[in-house]
Amino acid sequence: MTDRSRECWRALFNLTDDFREQANASNLDSRTVFNVTVGQMRVLKAVASLSLDDTRGVMLKTLAEKVKLTSGAVSIIVDSLVRQGLLERRHSEVDRRAVNIVLSARGEEKIDSYITFFNRRTADFLAELTPEEVSAFISLLERFRAKINS
Repeated sequence: MTDRSRECWRALFNLTDDFREQANASNLDSRTVFNVTVGQMRVLKAVASLSLDDTRGVMLKTLAEKVKLTSGAVSIIVDSLVRQGLLERRHSEVDRRAVNIVLSARGEEKIDSYITFFNRRTADFLAELTPEEVSAFISLLERFRAKINS
């Protein structure tokens, strides 16, 4: 690994950590403090996204496939989010043995507040750039993601 690639990864991870910490700090609930990790946020966002297609909830296996983690790892994350009151487990109306994962009302509030936070902070950053810089920035992010996924 080159020094430049180390520098790039360090900057990306620091950005992610700082974003998460600031989002957690700005989203403190007066009743309960929810500190959500990056992995937990991925699961919350995936449940929200998959629930748009099926309001009955998401099966654990489907959720694991969406976030590209094992069912065991997702189960641990879901357990934590259920304890925090952000997700709920509901038995399927069709098959009582099947359990669906759904966002709780507080989980929906959490997702909405994080999206608002990230959109506001990103808009603040982009407002300081020229239109050409914004285009170049987005293009570089897309090219980097494409390279990672190739």
